[in-house]
Amino acid sequence: MNIKNPIRFIRRRKGLNEVVTTLILLAFAVLLALTAIIYTNGVTSARMKSTGQEDIRFHKKHTWIESLPNGTDRAVVAFKLHNLGGKSVSIQLIDIRGTEMDWPDVYYHNINSTSEGVLLYAELHYFNWSSLVGPNVAIDGYNYTQATGSVWVNSGDTVIIYIRAPAIMYKDNIGQPITIAVGTVNANYITEVVAEAIT
Repeated sequence: MNIKNPIRFIRRRKGLNEVVTTLILLAFAVLLALTAIIYTNGVTSARMKSTGQEDIRFHKKHTWIESLPNGTDRAVVAFKLHNLGGKSVSIQLIDIRGTEMDWPDVYYHNINSTSEGVLLYAELHYFNWSSLVGPNVAIDGYNYTQATGSVWVNSGDTVIIYIRAPAIMYKDNIGQPITIAVGTVNANYITEVVAEAIT
């Protein structure tokens, strides 16, 4: 091979190599990005279709604070939990403003969606703090059971919970957000609700 100008030949080959290398790197980057997207999409789809995922949603949350004349303030917390996941969950703890609630202060009612469908999205009403005593309490005509331990919520079901809160909320907290946390074996679910006054 007869090369008249070897320096020009080397420069041309070097320029061609830079273009080819850039194209190869660009193709590799696109291929890598597509692989990552396909993998992520596959994992997400598998998790969405899985029957073993937890998905708990708070609904109709309330915190009522009653200011008593003797200076002691009382609070009642109420909320609904929808279990939208594919398996039953066990509520292991309920935490309000960083304080774990004692089970005897927790009252719950598992909604029968067939006969009590109206309760699924009905508003919750205040119930007197001092009346939340004993093994069973009637609230708005429905029987609530005093918790003795973990509360089970089956897949697709809804539970209503009323809590006789201890002295951790005062009239000074009215209008402020109150943190509510529910813990299962696998996760903690946290929400906030603005405290309401009871006059």
